[in-house]
Amino acid sequence: MKKPDHLRETLVGALDPRHDLRRNPDRLHMVASDVRAVAGSRPGSGFQWRYTLILSFLDFAGRPEEITIPLLIWISRHQHDLIANEAKSDQGFTQEIEFLDSNKVDVLIRLQLTEDVNFTPRPGGGHDLVIADEPPPLAFQLDGPPLHVVYLDDQVLVRCSAHPDAG
Repeated sequence: MKKPDHLRETLVGALDPRHDLRRNPDRLHMVASDVRAVAGSRPGSGFQWRYTLILSFLDFAGRPEEITIPLLIWISRHQHDLIANEAKSDQGFTQEIEFLDSNKVDVLIRLQLTEDVNFTPRPGGGHDLVIADEPPPLAFQLDGPPLHVVYLDDQVLVRCSAHPDAG
Protein backbone atom coordinates (compact mmCIF):
# COMPACT_ATOMS: atom_id res chain seq x y z
CA MET A 1 0.00 0.00 0.00
CA LYS A 2 1.32 3.41 -1.00
CA LYS A 3 -1.49 5.79 -0.14
CA PRO A 4 -1.10 5.89 3.67
CA ASP A 5 2.57 6.90 3.45
CA HIS A 6 1.86 9.43 0.71
CA LEU A 7 -1.04 10.93 2.64
CA ARG A 8 1.06 11.17 5.81
CA GLU A 9 3.81 12.92 3.86
CA THR A 10 1.27 15.36 2.38
CA LEU A 11 -0.39 16.17 5.71
CA VAL A 12 2.88 16.55 7.59
CA GLY A 13 4.14 18.84 4.82
CA ALA A 14 1.00 20.98 5.01
CA LEU A 15 0.59 21.03 8.79
CA ASP A 16 4.12 20.84 10.19
CA PRO A 17 4.99 24.55 10.10
CA ARG A 18 2.17 25.31 12.54
CA HIS A 19 1.82 22.01 14.40
CA ASP A 20 5.31 20.47 14.58
CA LEU A 21 4.26 17.00 13.40
CA ARG A 22 7.80 16.03 12.41
CA ARG A 23 9.01 16.30 16.00
CA ASN A 24 5.72 14.94 17.40
CA PRO A 25 4.66 12.20 14.94
CA ASP A 26 2.46 10.61 17.64
CA ARG A 27 -0.05 13.43 17.06
CA LEU A 28 -1.01 11.78 13.75
CA HIS A 29 -1.93 8.12 14.07
CA MET A 30 -2.96 6.05 11.01
CA VAL A 31 -4.55 2.59 10.82
CA ALA A 32 -5.72 0.61 7.77
CA SER A 33 -8.91 -1.17 8.85
CA ASP A 34 -11.28 -3.60 7.11
CA VAL A 35 -8.55 -4.42 4.58
CA ARG A 36 -9.72 -6.59 1.71
CA ALA A 37 -7.81 -7.95 -1.29
CA VAL A 38 -10.35 -8.21 -4.11
CA ALA A 39 -9.06 -10.33 -6.97
CA GLY A 40 -10.32 -10.63 -10.52
CA SER A 41 -11.07 -14.01 -12.01
CA ARG A 42 -8.39 -13.74 -14.70
CA PRO A 43 -5.14 -15.47 -13.63
CA GLY A 44 -2.25 -13.08 -13.10
CA SER A 45 -4.45 -9.99 -13.35
CA GLY A 46 -3.61 -8.74 -9.87
CA PHE A 47 -6.01 -7.47 -7.25
CA GLN A 48 -7.30 -4.33 -5.59
CA TRP A 49 -6.76 -3.32 -1.99
CA ARG A 50 -9.95 -1.90 -0.47
CA TYR A 51 -9.69 -0.51 3.02
CA THR A 52 -10.67 2.17 5.47
CA LEU A 53 -7.81 4.43 6.46
CA ILE A 54 -8.40 5.85 9.91
CA LEU A 55 -6.46 9.01 10.79
CA SER A 56 -6.39 10.36 14.33
CA PHE A 57 -5.06 13.82 15.12
CA LEU A 58 -4.67 14.07 18.88
CA ASP A 59 -4.49 17.35 20.80
CA PHE A 60 -4.58 19.31 17.56
CA ALA A 61 -4.06 22.97 18.45
CA GLY A 62 -5.85 24.46 15.51
CA ARG A 63 -9.01 24.44 13.48
CA PRO A 64 -10.36 21.31 11.77
CA GLU A 65 -10.27 23.13 8.41
CA GLU A 66 -6.47 23.07 8.60
CA ILE A 67 -6.65 19.29 8.23
CA THR A 68 -9.67 19.11 5.92
CA ILE A 69 -8.38 21.42 3.16
CA PRO A 70 -5.09 19.61 2.42
CA LEU A 71 -6.91 16.28 2.83
CA LEU A 72 -9.54 17.23 0.23
CA ILE A 73 -6.84 18.40 -2.16
CA TRP A 74 -5.05 15.04 -1.71
CA ILE A 75 -8.34 13.17 -2.24
CA SER A 76 -9.06 15.14 -5.42
CA ARG A 77 -5.86 13.74 -6.94
CA HIS A 78 -5.40 10.31 -5.32
CA GLN A 79 -8.95 9.06 -4.63
CA HIS A 80 -11.00 11.30 -6.89
CA ASP A 81 -14.09 9.07 -6.83
CA LEU A 82 -14.71 10.18 -3.22
CA ILE A 83 -15.55 13.68 -4.40
CA ALA A 84 -16.74 12.94 -7.95
CA ASN A 85 -19.47 10.53 -6.88
CA GLU A 86 -22.04 11.94 -4.44
CA ALA A 87 -22.98 8.51 -3.04
CA LYS A 88 -19.32 7.68 -2.31
CA SER A 89 -18.65 11.21 -1.08
CA ASP A 90 -21.34 10.91 1.57
CA GLN A 91 -19.82 7.76 3.15
CA GLY A 92 -16.28 7.65 1.77
CA PHE A 93 -14.90 10.47 3.89
CA THR A 94 -16.21 11.05 7.42
CA GLN A 95 -14.88 12.95 10.42
CA GLU A 96 -15.50 13.05 14.14
CA ILE A 97 -14.29 16.09 16.04
CA GLU A 98 -13.97 16.23 19.81
CA PHE A 99 -13.64 19.76 21.15
CA LEU A 100 -11.19 19.51 24.05
CA ASP A 101 -11.06 23.21 24.85
CA SER A 102 -11.37 26.54 23.03
CA ASN A 103 -8.31 25.93 20.82
CA LYS A 104 -7.62 22.18 20.88
CA VAL A 105 -9.43 19.26 19.21
CA ASP A 106 -9.08 15.55 18.57
CA VAL A 107 -10.02 14.67 14.97
CA LEU A 108 -10.85 11.17 13.73
CA ILE A 109 -11.13 10.72 9.95
CA ARG A 110 -12.25 7.65 8.02
CA LEU A 111 -11.36 7.40 4.32
CA GLN A 112 -12.50 4.60 2.01
CA LEU A 113 -9.44 3.96 -0.18
CA THR A 114 -8.55 1.60 -3.00
CA GLU A 115 -5.25 0.69 -4.63
CA ASP A 116 -4.71 -1.48 -7.68
CA VAL A 117 -1.94 -4.08 -7.52
CA ASN A 118 -0.77 -5.53 -10.83
CA PHE A 119 1.68 -8.17 -11.95
CA THR A 120 3.92 -7.15 -14.85
CA PRO A 121 5.99 -9.77 -16.69
CA ARG A 122 9.78 -9.66 -16.35
CA PRO A 123 11.93 -10.11 -19.47
CA GLY A 124 13.70 -13.19 -18.05
CA GLY A 125 10.57 -14.74 -16.61
CA GLY A 126 8.51 -14.16 -13.52
CA HIS A 127 6.53 -11.06 -12.61
CA ASP A 128 7.01 -7.82 -10.72
CA LEU A 129 4.42 -6.69 -8.21
CA VAL A 130 3.44 -3.09 -9.05
CA ILE A 131 1.14 -0.89 -6.99
CA ALA A 132 -0.40 1.35 -9.63
CA ASP A 133 -0.58 5.12 -9.33
CA GLU A 134 -4.02 6.65 -9.59
CA PRO A 135 -4.71 8.00 -13.06
CA PRO A 136 -5.11 11.77 -13.08
CA PRO A 137 -8.77 12.74 -12.81
CA LEU A 138 -10.48 14.11 -15.87
CA ALA A 139 -10.31 17.87 -16.11
CA PHE A 140 -13.21 19.54 -14.39
CA GLN A 141 -14.48 23.10 -14.56
CA LEU A 142 -13.79 25.52 -11.76
CA ASP A 143 -15.82 28.63 -11.09
CA GLY A 144 -12.66 30.47 -10.08
CA PRO A 145 -8.90 30.11 -10.30
CA PRO A 146 -7.40 26.69 -9.38
CA LEU A 147 -6.39 26.09 -5.76
CA HIS A 148 -2.62 26.32 -6.25
CA VAL A 149 -2.02 27.96 -2.86
CA VAL A 150 -4.39 28.07 0.14
CA TYR A 151 -3.77 30.42 3.09
CA LEU A 152 -5.07 30.38 6.66
CA ASP A 153 -4.39 33.37 8.90
CA ASP A 154 -1.95 34.76 6.29
CA GLN A 155 0.18 31.59 6.38
CA VAL A 156 0.42 29.06 3.56
CA LEU A 157 -1.65 26.05 4.52
CA VAL A 158 -1.01 24.02 1.37
CA ARG A 159 0.78 24.64 -1.92
CA CYS A 160 0.33 22.54 -5.05
CA SER A 161 3.65 20.84 -5.78
CA ALA A 162 2.90 20.86 -9.52
CA HIS A 163 2.74 24.68 -9.45
CA PRO A 164 5.32 25.79 -6.84
CA ASP A 165 5.60 29.33 -8.24
CA ALA A 166 1.84 30.00 -8.30
CA GLY A 167 0.67 32.45 -5.75
